[in-house]
Amino acid sequence: MNGSVILPEHPNYEESRAIFNAAIKKQPSAIAVCKDELDVAESVQFANVHGLEISIRGGGHHISGTSLTEGGLLIDLSAMKQVEVDETTKVAKVGGGALLSDVDSETQKYGLAVPTGTVSETGIGGLALSGGLGYLRGKYGLSCDNILAAQVVTAHGEIVRASADEHADLYWAIRGGGGNFGVVTQFEFQLFEVGPKVLALDVMYDLQDADSIYRQLDEFQKTAPDEISLNVTVMDLPPLPDLPEFLHFKPVLILSGMYEGEVGHGEEVIKPLREMATPIVDQSGVVAYTDLQTKLDAMVPQQANFKGSSLFFQDLSPESWQEILAEKERAPGHLMLQLWEVHGQMNRVPADETAFAIRDARYALLLDIMYEDENEEACQEWINGFYHRFAPISYNGAAYLNGIDTDSEIIQNSYAANYKRLVEIKEKYDPENVFQRNHNIQRASVHSD
Repeated sequence: MNGSVILPEHPNYEESRAIFNAAIKKQPSAIAVCKDELDVAESVQFANVHGLEISIRGGGHHISGTSLTEGGLLIDLSAMKQVEVDETTKVAKVGGGALLSDVDSETQKYGLAVPTGTVSETGIGGLALSGGLGYLRGKYGLSCDNILAAQVVTAHGEIVRASADEHADLYWAIRGGGGNFGVVTQFEFQLFEVGPKVLALDVMYDLQDADSIYRQLDEFQKTAPDEISLNVTVMDLPPLPDLPEFLHFKPVLILSGMYEGEVGHGEEVIKPLREMATPIVDQSGVVAYTDLQTKLDAMVPQQANFKGSSLFFQDLSPESWQEILAEKERAPGHLMLQLWEVHGQMNRVPADETAFAIRDARYALLLDIMYEDENEEACQEWINGFYHRFAPISYNGAAYLNGIDTDSEIIQNSYAANYKRLVEIKEKYDPENVFQRNHNIQRASVHSD
């Protein structure tokens, strides 16, 4: 290999094994730190020969910890984070191990951006392969919608290019179908003119105003322009040193987002969002796009214990919203509840154009609960109970797979009518299910056994 192999006795093993979610304790037999696609191909072939389970790590930021394997081979892409921008064609070539911060810092040199997520420490690979919800979703769609091509190492260690003209079925599958079909060592993304300064919405309200705010927001969302994206975050504020003491542990609702367009017009668009109740703090204004992209990093600290869940909603009544908020009080840990409105370009893509199938929902609900070791069982029960309580009123039980643990029923709900085609492509490119540490698409033969 051009890269290196780290075994359990290596002094850097624990550091190399560590991922975002400290609750995941799996111990790989070896970590292959790959420097190029040939290293990845060699690693896949080695694992096949020796019967080792494979896991793939880009950013290691998924809450389910699928980037770790117990006793298998971890293929680590973190050294493959190069970003090359073609300013003329507005295309970026991005290594499979790049973080969102790597992508943003390079593309913003040219006043360009690709739609990504909202936490800069996330890996672009895992994010884009299963969707990619961020501040540009209304104007330019999901991350997966903007994949133009990809270099993929298949289950047999072959290197292929997936695009509209080459391996078109694989190209369809990786745009939302997760890491089921191979290891993506390089993406080609469509870029758009964004920044370097953008208009950010950032208003903190008292949680007691949550019902009134939701009713106003629900009406606003029905006619919202593509340029605006809106996220609601409900949480108890942590006792951070830079927060006034009266805000420590205070339950709040934070309305955040971004307007991608002319600032003057944007200020008029977001004005009613800043006046939905009496703000505790209003920090809305023009900021650097890269600063906005890193602002939420502190809300999901590295190396804490996390569990999470997610649901899409087509209709969410004010009464159901109140029921969701009531569940917050029963959470056995520090809960961050996010309600993202979804509209615009991401919903105009036909449901069968890519593997990502949920194209006409109105909201995505994301839950992250941070807990102490002794509360793990209680947190798991609460998370499972939350999903099953609200799934009947959700969008067919579908979840945003970047924010939920692996579950075969939820996976099929989330791929909806696209699941059958994904199974066929899985059987073609990975018939032995070599890539199973993911939201796994299981072969038809598995379902019939």
